[in-house]
Amino acid sequence: MNANIFHHRYRYLFILLLAGYSYLNILFTSGDQLLDISLAKWQFFTLILLVVILVWEINRWLWNQVNSRSALISSRLTSLVPYFLLSLVNVLFSSAAVVYGATLWQGETFADNLSLLKLALAFAFRINLFLHTVNAIVYFNSKLRDSRLEAERLKTVSAESQFEALRNQINPHFLFNSFNVLTELVHKDAEVASEFIQQLSKVYRYLLYNQERDTVSLKAEMEFVEAFIFLLRIRFGESITIQTNLSEEQLESYDIPPAAVQLPVENAIKHNIVSRKKPLTIEIFVENDHLVISNNLQRRQTYIESGGLGLQNIQQRFTYLTQQKVQIEENDTHFVVRLPLVKKAVA
Repeated sequence: MNANIFHHRYRYLFILLLAGYSYLNILFTSGDQLLDISLAKWQFFTLILLVVILVWEINRWLWNQVNSRSALISSRLTSLVPYFLLSLVNVLFSSAAVVYGATLWQGETFADNLSLLKLALAFAFRINLFLHTVNAIVYFNSKLRDSRLEAERLKTVSAESQFEALRNQINPHFLFNSFNVLTELVHKDAEVASEFIQQLSKVYRYLLYNQERDTVSLKAEMEFVEAFIFLLRIRFGESITIQTNLSEEQLESYDIPPAAVQLPVENAIKHNIVSRKKPLTIEIFVENDHLVISNNLQRRQTYIESGGLGLQNIQQRFTYLTQQKVQIEENDTHFVVRLPLVKKAVA
């Protein structure tokens, strides 16, 4: 629930102070005399206090109702708008209820106290407007504070994710395997070895140049992935098949966090058998505004420790970019990761 004044822990003190201020204000401006209201001062103060209590407490109840149904309200319409409209009904009810109670206590009819009703309505509308103005300030300050905290959290998560992506590439095993492959290629095929070095440099260059960006184009990301795939194909040969099926229109229409695709591919290799007898097949394609990375499931028998921080960081980064969530599915034959794509704004 968002912050609001009506749920403040010192609200009853505020109610008393507000009633006292309003009472003195009406006396100094002779508001009661203008409408020819003959009530003892303590009765008049009690009437004002009851109006403030009802307006405040019913507004507090209405806030709970509006927030519980906020999912039904258009995202373009802040919940403060229907909340204020409902509060106007609250003003009418609270004023009428207090005046009706006063007529019963005095043994009069409701018609005899129309002047009192007018004063109660004028006072209640003013109090309600004041409270909602203050509440709007509190509400939007809270939203601003939350957005700033989310921005700071995004920076932290982004930094963690960047570190995770770099760590996945620059860890000793990756470098050891890359240098082993490169050593063999230098003796067997100098041309392929040269291409291997170029693609390896593309991988590191992409990670270093984009580590501080929230998103990159899907096209740029897939160019990075192609360089990464080249290294994998040289290393694993026919033991791995990676199929990418994306149109030029799809590549130009979406953005995605940098290195978001590389991580599921790396995890698929890390946790599955990759051999000629059991080749690993990874498919990458777009479906329903999601980038799907799917691999056939053939778990390694030996356990490989994984804290799951990589996928967790990717999930958190997507939370700040889109309302869609990263979807992870697993069945008897396949492991599937669905990354929500961010549509580019139309120029």
